[in-house]
Parts: sequence; C-alpha cells; structure tokens
Amino acid sequence: LQSAVEIAGERLQIRGPALKIVENMETSLTVPTATSVRQIQIKLLDENRRWVNRHLESQSKGKTSYTHFIAWAILKTLQKYPQMNDGFEEAEGTAYRVKREDVNLGVAVDVQKKDGSRTLLVPNVKGANRMKFWQFVQAYQDVIKRARDGKLQVSDFQGTTLSLTNPGTIGTTSS
Repeated sequence: LQSAVEIAGERLQIRGPALKIVENMETSLTVPTATSVRQIQIKLLDENRRWVNRHLESQSKGKTSYTHFIAWAILKTLQKYPQMNDGFEEAEGTAYRVKREDVNLGVAVDVQKKDGSRTLLVPNVKGANRMKFWQFVQAYQDVIKRARDGKLQVSDFQGTTLSLTNPGTIGTTSS
C-alpha cells in the first residue's frame, strides 16, 4: 500500500484567489463555530409563500422561495438575538468578540463551471438586516444571478457575517 505522500500525481502550486480560499479555510479551523438544526411545521410557511407569490405574480414581479422566507426569519431573529451575528477576531495573541451592526448574509450558490464541473460559491447580501422584505428578495436574487452568470466581484465575498446553506435535497432552491 502507498501512503498519501507516495501516491503518484501532479502537484500544482495554488496561487491567486484559490490560495486565499485555502488560507481562509485553514484559518477557519481555529474559529469557534456553531450549527443549529431545527425541524418546523411547513404548512404555515407554505401558505404564506403561496399568498405572497399570488400577490407578486399579479404584479409580474416573480416568485419567492422557501429559502427567501427562511433567510428572512433568520434576519428577524437576529433583531432579537443580535449576539448571534457577533464575530471572533484575534489580534496580537488576544481574542476579541466583534459586535457587528450589519448582517451580511452569505448565500451558498451551486454553480456549474464551463467544463461541466460544479462549485459552491458563497457571496453575501450586504446589510440584509436593513432591508424591507422585497428589497431583500431582490438583492438575494441579484447575488444568485451574478454568481450563476460569473459576474461576482471579490467584494461580494468579503465581510460575510452569517451564512445560509440550502442542502437542496428538499427542493427549496431559489430560481
């Protein structure tokens, strides 16, 4: 048996944005994280989404997804529990809690690359907590569209304070 070091293959030095991602991933291993899983009855959410979508369709404004409502619920919850948007920073060996005013909500987007492979991008909606629901939906959709069209900028990834990932296995994708 070969060890991992002995396995044949070409080694390519990681550079540019990919290197920054690696550095951020390595650093993220030192940051405390929390994951919360909740099971909820979907009937009320489904009824409200249908009502909103009927209203939007009558104005030719598109549709909302379950994910829009879940993200909105998270934003509203952060009004009651703002400490959940706090961050961690270490400077000169001292740990700090960073109290953030804005929620820059990271949205995981599954993107198909030109070669057919897939990648996950997590741009964010800046200042999502300061938006009205419809403004938030539009900003959210804009980030998704730009991700899929390959038009994101580095600034779209910077400053994320909280991320929402949709596992997609339940059919709650945004389109």
